[in-house]
Amino acid sequence: MSPKDSPPTEYTPRAWLVILGAFTCTFCTVGFMNSFGIFQEYYTKNQLSSTSTSTIAWIGAVSIFFLFAISVVAGAMLDIFGPTFMVYVGSFGCVFAIMMTSLCQEFYQFLLAQGILLGVSMAMVTWPMLALVGQYIKVKRAAAMGIVLAGSSLGGVIWPVAIDRLINKPKIGFPWTMRIVGFIMIPCFIFSCAVAKSPNTPAINLESRDSNQKSDEDTAEQKDKPQSHKAEAMALFRKPSLQLLCLAMFITYFGMFSPFFYTTSYAVEKGFSTSLAFYTVSIVNGASFFGRVLPGIVADKYGKFNCCIIATISAGVVALCWTKVTSVAGLVIWSAAYGFASGGILSLQQACAAQVATSTTLGLAIGTVSGATALSAMANVPISGALLEKYGYLSLSIFSGVSLLLGGLLLIAARLVQNRELRAIV
Repeated sequence: MSPKDSPPTEYTPRAWLVILGAFTCTFCTVGFMNSFGIFQEYYTKNQLSSTSTSTIAWIGAVSIFFLFAISVVAGAMLDIFGPTFMVYVGSFGCVFAIMMTSLCQEFYQFLLAQGILLGVSMAMVTWPMLALVGQYIKVKRAAAMGIVLAGSSLGGVIWPVAIDRLINKPKIGFPWTMRIVGFIMIPCFIFSCAVAKSPNTPAINLESRDSNQKSDEDTAEQKDKPQSHKAEAMALFRKPSLQLLCLAMFITYFGMFSPFFYTTSYAVEKGFSTSLAFYTVSIVNGASFFGRVLPGIVADKYGKFNCCIIATISAGVVALCWTKVTSVAGLVIWSAAYGFASGGILSLQQACAAQVATSTTLGLAIGTVSGATALSAMANVPISGALLEKYGYLSLSIFSGVSLLLGGLLLIAARLVQNRELRAIV
């Protein structure tokens, strides 16, 4: 078909259903994980009151680790087997983990249910849905990824407020709060499962009709598929652009989530009202919603790596200004600025990974880049806590800002490997 016909063909109602299914998926997975601060505070005062705060934080840290670590396996499995089985298993696992958490009383029980099982299940459903969007959308891929990941920002706004309201009502309490969360997630995951199907490839069928010779070639290619996929995977891992992108995100994630976890406690320490302190997390996530959508739209025109570099360096500069915030207006503006910049990193990371991949290694590329962040994302929580306890918020601000700026420099290197032209759209 002519180039004019390709955008409408790509953005079919079916493709938009997949985008919406991935949006509801990230709302229930990454969005829910963004509300762990509420659970940390609740566990400290209730079920795990005899356990130290740093130990309780490992529940969230382990969950984050498995969410990112399993992404490599999930991405590779998507490329080979398709998304359906993983999305079904992951969806069931998420709801089951939430229901089991409602029954927990001991630390090891919370670690198993809300830490390990929930983290693994979230990875099984999140990354296949993200990669599936990349398979459907190739022209405006960064914008599509931004819309999908905006679901996690919306979850980061809604889940903390809803959980805080429910968990503190005497007639509901913790067990029924978790069950209500599970019941809300069920229809969202059912919709994600219903749309989790790989796109058809009519172009191959049309070519095979054109000549018998093409048909014979297709048959030969089908026999060599396992070998060719392995070769493509090895070629992907050898790409300097992918290696530098993985390293950049590994460094970036060391400090990126510190403001998400500790903005509330900073506001309390500075003497701001408790309600304002609580809503700073929602402000960060609310701004992150726009930060995930708008940079994605711009990146399709000016380059995924170019925009990701700007977002990462901007987030680093804002993080370094953290302790200079001393007023209510300043706290709101700073939270919104950091949320917007960090949102751009989270959405463009996937678009950058998709850019260096081929159509048959898309899931593997997204999974590899996400998996590279697993250890640093997990380490971010205890490192931030230790710095805060020993040296205060200035050390946390410097740690977060420097890790982001160093990640930005590595992204520049990944961009220059692909094209040394300063004005090039990369």
